Amino acid sequence: MKKTITIMVLLLMACGSNKHGDFDSAEVNYISNDRLESLTVSSFDIGENQEEAIFNAKRLAFQNLFFRGISNSPFNKPLIGINEHVEYKKHKDYLNSFYNSRMGTFITNYTQSVSKVKRGKRSARIDMTINMLALRKDLEENGIIKKFGL
Repeated sequence: MKKTITIMVLLLMACGSNKHGDFDSAEVNYISNDRLESLTVSSFDIGENQEEAIFNAKRLAFQNLFFRGISNSPFNKPLIGINEHVEYKKHKDYLNSFYNSRMGTFITNYTQSVSKVKRGKRSARIDMTINMLALRKDLEENGIIKKFGL
């Protein structure tokens, strides 16, 4: 009986886990940068299919950059702010547009690797270079962050 209860508890915990929690930064790792002009990171995420896994990995890198910063990089502080939920509500239209249609314009180079995982899902690892000058300028022009030095 104890063994059955233990198995049920473990299954419930596994099914109820939130893969996209507040701090997914362990899934995004710093690779290099070119002064403050660009940033290269490796990002890993999963999805129902290949396209969703690739999209999720790219989005996760930007979420970390916007709301957590990228550890061990010159961009180790969040570009937008640390409270993702508050900032997302405040800039909902911009962020939705950014993730759904504009995110790729700030990626200057990338390589991807996609693998099958459990139950037909796919995982994607993306090594990508982000044009930080263009991204910061876009955030400034849209009133998401203040201009540097002001």
